[in-house]
Amino acid sequence: MAAQMEFWLYLYFPQLQLDKLLLQHATTQALDKDQLDLTAPLAIVGADHQLLQLNTAARQAGLTLGMGLASAAALCHQLQLVPHQAEQEQQQLEQLAQLLYQYCADIALQPDSGLLLKLSPMLALYGGALQFWQQLQQVLQQAGYQYHFATAQQPLVARLLAQQGWDQFLLQSDKIQQQLKALPLQQAQLPDKLQEQLQRLGLIRLGDLLTIPQAELVRRFGVDMLQYLQQLTGAKPALLQFIQPAEQFEQQLELLYEMERSDQLLGPLQHLFGLLQLYLQQRDQLAYQLELCLLQRQEQQQQLQLHSAQGEYQSKEWLKLCALQLERLKLKKPVIQLQLTLKRAGPRYAQYKTLFAGKQQLYSALQLVSLLQARLGKEQVKSPCLHNDLLPEQASGYAAALEPQTAIAGHLAAIRPAFLVNPPLAVDADQQQQLQLHCGPERLSSGWWQQQSQHRDYYVGQNAQGQWLWLYRDLQQPEQLYLQGYFS
Repeated sequence: MAAQMEFWLYLYFPQLQLDKLLLQHATTQALDKDQLDLTAPLAIVGADHQLLQLNTAARQAGLTLGMGLASAAALCHQLQLVPHQAEQEQQQLEQLAQLLYQYCADIALQPDSGLLLKLSPMLALYGGALQFWQQLQQVLQQAGYQYHFATAQQPLVARLLAQQGWDQFLLQSDKIQQQLKALPLQQAQLPDKLQEQLQRLGLIRLGDLLTIPQAELVRRFGVDMLQYLQQLTGAKPALLQFIQPAEQFEQQLELLYEMERSDQLLGPLQHLFGLLQLYLQQRDQLAYQLELCLLQRQEQQQQLQLHSAQGEYQSKEWLKLCALQLERLKLKKPVIQLQLTLKRAGPRYAQYKTLFAGKQQLYSALQLVSLLQARLGKEQVKSPCLHNDLLPEQASGYAAALEPQTAIAGHLAAIRPAFLVNPPLAVDADQQQQLQLHCGPERLSSGWWQQQSQHRDYYVGQNAQGQWLWLYRDLQQPEQLYLQGYFS
């Protein structure tokens, strides 16, 4: 019965910015002289000079949330201060919502660092409330952010209980209402003017307010009380805007401190590539091209183009390709921000393996090409290719690795050597006397349309050492024999 009712789950993240600092600190290298020491007392300070978030060392020093800056500085002289960045927290909240979207389709962002999830449609899909909640807990634990949670039939009730750290996943309405009634009025998020009026009447808890008839409350306290009671009881549905999956992947990451060496970027990049992997997994896609922008001082920037010939979705593979490019990159100025953009992606297909194929190679051919391009540069990795020309020295060359080959007109002759001599070697008279010609002549004429006419008669011969040779005579110099290649 309870599973058929409409239930909501509220996730409250009390210190998003501070948790982000701690996560970045865990992935960066040794401390820099200008870097924050997160083991010492540290606080996130709001625009009104009040402490909004505190690390463990600051709490141990006696600091509390909401304390003024002057009192905090007097109590702890070593306190480090970081300005509150609301936009950064909003971006983190959106990232968390995208992270949970693959497990729950109805997620709404809340203005106070919270996420509201509609449970009712998901319980049948996961086979019960407990299984669904266990799945979400694993994802939240991997994200690394502190959070509080609560469930209720009304979004406002779930929000009030979560922000008080109730941390109960229940679908029993009677127990939820019992906890709600015990909530102090100071924590009920009533309008300030309304809360003052209720305190004058001696009302202490939310349960005291709910015992008074609603008609009487509305008559005495007006429209504000009516709107609040409607949200609390669910008489008026909440106006929510549910998120949609991001259409394009573009993520930015501000660094804890300026990084002067390219190898220091690998820690923060691990976080960005993790977000990319999540994006690709949700869409069952592979990424083929990324653009990494390194934002530096004085609005300068350097860009890296990351390519994968095979297509990858795993963060570790992209991090490996990026590390090879960073090895040969010299930073012009210290980096202060990273921006990763997905330029080209495609559908992901299953990779089938033969059951009795034996031991597989460490890398596929396409992965090896991608690694070589990242290490040496894309222009340094080439593949042999054929050209539409009859002359052997013009018939083959090199093109960009894995570049589509143009179609060759006609059919290639079967008698061709494995090794060409470039340039062809003239055979002297003594050597010609020791040669035995077995096949030929085969006339090749080319270049006449470009005023570079070539007319040759080709032969297959064998020298005194038993080597099989590919030889030709130029019709303009018929007495001279040239060595064009060796047969294997």
